[in-house]
Amino acid sequence: MSKLKVLTNEDLSTISDDFGEILEREVSKTISTKELEDLDLDIVIIYENEQLDVDVDVGVIFDELSEITQDQIIKAIDEAYLKFDSYIDDNFRV
Repeated sequence: MSKLKVLTNEDLSTISDDFGEILEREVSKTISTKELEDLDLDIVIIYENEQLDVDVDVGVIFDELSEITQDQIIKAIDEAYLKFDSYIDDNFRV
């Protein structure tokens, strides 16, 4: 794997925004908008010593009739991280 390029504050902002979009897409594949009352994404990016750490907390409030399980949400988040890794490889590695 190639080295991560030196990231600017603008890069970090772009990464955060793009990861949010990736997460929303993956969660929306799992949860119908009819079953979702609220979705809250809290993305924390730490960039120190040329290392990027991205953590996310996903808060989901379901419709009372929803049959979505926590495992389905975790699977969607895992898939988003896989797509995010590819995104980083394609855009921020030298």
